[in-house]
Amino acid sequence: MRLPACNVTGAVRRRVIALSIFAVVLTACTGGDEPSGTGEGPPQTSPPPVTSTESYVFTDAAGIEARLTIEGEGAVLTLTNDTGAQLPEPGIFVLDARDGLRADWTVVGAAPVPEGETEWQVERPPVPEAKHIGLVVLLLGGEDLGSFVPPQPGAEL
Repeated sequence: MRLPACNVTGAVRRRVIALSIFAVVLTACTGGDEPSGTGEGPPQTSPPPVTSTESYVFTDAAGIEARLTIEGEGAVLTLTNDTGAQLPEPGIFVLDARDGLRADWTVVGAAPVPEGETEWQVERPPVPEAKHIGLVVLLLGGEDLGSFVPPQPGAEL
């Protein structure tokens, strides 16, 4: 007994159509073109963070600039006041990067800050060591003014 020829042709036709649809879908999903906006070379990344155990800077829009420089067992605080008014006496505290404990540093002879640049010696307790400083904060009149950051390469104060 023979099978009719039209049934075989219909089955082949359905397979060809199914394979054609599959090929169109596969081409659409993978796409032949590269996505636009990609360039040659490695992807852009942020620059590595700058860290310092010797110097920290603070600036604000009001005209206050400060630099804390670690020198041996002590430090030097240089504060520039361009606010047009006298500022309260400065203070410094540090958070230990290892455990977050606060260490108050003594600004020797702290007094209200006149217009211009003023420099003070700062006494540091033995803990934290300079390499374990996590955060340095500037105080004015006992109020937290903000944190210092390591200076950026080429930045001048």
